[in-house]
Amino acid sequence: MWPAELQSATLPRICVKTGQTAARRYTFNFVASDALVLAFLLGPILMPGVKARLPLAGWPATKLTGLVLVRALAGISGGACLLAALRLPGAPWPLLLVAGVISGAVAYSSYLVYFFQAQFGEVHRLRNGERWVRLRGIHPNFVAGVERWRAVREAALRDPSSYSADLRWHWNGTQWVGTQPADTNENAARRLGWHIAWWQAAAGMVIIWAILGVLAWRQFHG
Repeated sequence: MWPAELQSATLPRICVKTGQTAARRYTFNFVASDALVLAFLLGPILMPGVKARLPLAGWPATKLTGLVLVRALAGISGGACLLAALRLPGAPWPLLLVAGVISGAVAYSSYLVYFFQAQFGEVHRLRNGERWVRLRGIHPNFVAGVERWRAVREAALRDPSSYSADLRWHWNGTQWVGTQPADTNENAARRLGWHIAWWQAAAGMVIIWAILGVLAWRQFHG
């Protein structure tokens, strides 16, 4: 796909991962395959690439957001534990050191999982320097939706007065009709699993570190 297509607000609301009706758009940053190692070390945001705002269903979006949240909480908690173990006189440094190492491992693991789940596109260049992106592991419903969307977009360029601004409606001369099939969601593949909201991940991390804080306080003041 072309960068302009990946950033278009009129992309069909079909999840790229599940084929279901999308709940939101999520921002990704895709890089070339030979820059994956550098992107992993520096972070995709710091690497020049192609930004894409792609539609995702509730669970895939929640999973990615939860991984970011867990990484942030674990990183902050780990740094605080290590700093307290090194700087706070009389602190229970063995417990704080173990907690800091565990937090660092959780932060690194969540970043690793997030990186490989979010990097499902490869940036390529034509001889004239123009870039395009090859997406991997995309649901067939999204592919079919993009093909229909391209056909509608080309038709709208020829006759813009017959289509709505979001390309979802077409005036057939007597009434407005939808440009996307009504059974897209019914034919979509559904994933089963335990859906964990971002606030549940945050609450779990807070409870864990509250318990560790109480244990450390008791050992310090006991």
